[in-house]
Amino acid sequence: MATGTRHRARALVSSALDGVLVGAAEAALDHPKRSPARRRTYLVIGGALLTDALVGELPTVRAIAAGRPPRPVEPAQQQLAMAAGLVSAGWGALVTVVDGPLARVLARRGVARPHLALGIATGVVTAVSTLPMWWRRGTLRIRDDARAAAEAADLAAWEAELAAVDR
Repeated sequence: MATGTRHRARALVSSALDGVLVGAAEAALDHPKRSPARRRTYLVIGGALLTDALVGELPTVRAIAAGRPPRPVEPAQQQLAMAAGLVSAGWGALVTVVDGPLARVLARRGVARPHLALGIATGVVTAVSTLPMWWRRGTLRIRDDARAAAEAADLAAWEAELAAVDR
């Protein structure tokens, strides 16, 4: 997969994952407290968070395993990831505050699973809210990859020129 496509796909997956995780956490409230179903849902959410974090760190793990120093992450990329996390947490906190009254209103109007409805709405809003940040981070990574490829090509040309001079 081309580097640009890979970074764009990662941005879409990260945004969708933000929405799914926040929405699933809200939807889990339809299950009874301390029920196995709610515990399983939260366990899956935690596993998805850990998996996403590990996938994000794969380039660093690969570099260390190969004996190379990891590529430093630009502060702008870190800020965008932090902003996306804060937006997700903000939507999660907001729905946590208003879910009781809204769930009661939805239940009175005949919605069988009010927390699921709130979870879907919150998940969609979260995904749409974080997409611009993840997309911008992907753009920065594409630019970094292009810069690294150009530097590698320049270095290879320079080394070839030195080798030609040594002959």
